Amino acid sequence: MSGSLHGIGEFAKLTRLSIKALRHYDEHGLLAPAHVDPVTSYRRYASQQIPRATLIGDLRRIDVPLAVVAQILDATPDDALAIYQAWWVGEERRHGDRRGIGRYVTARLRREGQPPMEIQTRTVPRRKLAVMGKELFQPELEQFIMSSFHDLFSWSERHPGLRELTTTPAWPTYVVFHGPVTPDHSAYVEVVIVIDGPAEPEGAIVLKIEEEHEEAYTDVTRMGLEFPDILAAYDAVAMWVTQHGTPRDDMPSREVYVADVIQAGMDEVVASVAFPYVPNA
Repeated sequence: MSGSLHGIGEFAKLTRLSIKALRHYDEHGLLAPAHVDPVTSYRRYASQQIPRATLIGDLRRIDVPLAVVAQILDATPDDALAIYQAWWVGEERRHGDRRGIGRYVTARLRREGQPPMEIQTRTVPRRKLAVMGKELFQPELEQFIMSSFHDLFSWSERHPGLRELTTTPAWPTYVVFHGPVTPDHSAYVEVVIVIDGPAEPEGAIVLKIEEEHEEAYTDVTRMGLEFPDILAAYDAVAMWVTQHGTPRDDMPSREVYVADVIQAGMDEVVASVAFPYVPNA
């Protein structure tokens, strides 16, 4: 072996990586050998590649995806740190969600059923709605909801008399979920305010009419809105609907807000989890 070149077996020992892993990283363009013998295909690595190899190994030990590893390796030191920290923040959020769901599942199994919740029904009148919608993943959800409500209320303020500029039972706001939103699966989400009066769509804001319908719902406090506690509300209403009717295919489940969540106390009812449905005959 000449100079500072190392055979793949020796390089694997120096970097705490397996030979299989080194070949895998080469195949994905992350760590090519410094030299490959054209006859034997024997791989040799340079000593200068050790820091890169060990960094790849450390990142993969905490399950950083190969695509993110590639971004980190190709970036400047400052940008590499920023990319890694952004990934780590997202992972902490996902781990927090998983811990929460784990506690929720444990509680359900110990209770052998759902916590008791009062399910009510109501007839929702025909309403005119201003809507902002987007296909998104869970990490994008909170920011999209907050920014959309800000834009919708700013738009409404430019149309005097269109609605009250707050959220009340008479002037509710919605978040409508057209499917489950998770870190791995996206769904279309609509942020909605109820309006009454002439107005024109603007930018990403569209106007819709929602016809009169029946809803099953349960009230939720500000504390109950926290994830994963809110899952219990969704599960309870969904179960009730399956026993007393049929969910509406054309009207997804929604969170209907009746108060300013930020200003409310933790035990104050601020919303309801609602499922539009067709009652059994």
